[in-house]
Amino acid sequence: MPEHVELASAADDFFRTLPGNEYPQALVDQYPRIANTIVELRYDPVKLAGYFQSLLNDTRGGRVGFPFAVLRELQNLKDLMLGDANVGGTFWV
Repeated sequence: MPEHVELASAADDFFRTLPGNEYPQALVDQYPRIANTIVELRYDPVKLAGYFQSLLNDTRGGRVGFPFAVLRELQNLKDLMLGDANVGGTFWV
């Protein structure tokens, strides 16, 4: 049986302060472990870019994929946190 993961309060706080972005409700409701990991990696753009890459691109084959709302929120977070250049893009402390 999968382990139940709660959204970390630090992740909730972070997502609530994102400028110009809606709170990623579908992501935190359905995949709190992923939401927590994104926040944990926020200060390391190289690792964060790699993590988003692994989430958004099926390199192993046969993955089911995310529901559309979650996929949209992941893409929005990636764009916001990494900017257009992805690695080395815009982000704040």
